[in-house]
Amino acid sequence: MKVKDLIERLSLIDPDREVIMQRDPHACCCSPLVDLWEGAYRPATEWAGEAGFETLTEGDREKGFTEEDVILDGQKAVFLQPAV
Repeated sequence: MKVKDLIERLSLIDPDREVIMQRDPHACCCSPLVDLWEGAYRPATEWAGEAGFETLTEGDREKGFTEEDVILDGQKAVFLQPAV
């Protein structure tokens, strides 16, 4: 799903609703959405892949991230981060 599709679908929903992340296809494990971030995605299979940074900032380095966390050949993506 593209961001424009997500925006369009969310625009039809009551904005006071809580966002909950379904963590499996059967809805047995769900979590509230706590944050989102932009980065790069490299698919490994049709259902899973690797997330990383497009570029590394000084703040990222201070948090312990390195050049190994950068994905240069990935798709630009928005990641919805669930509470764990």
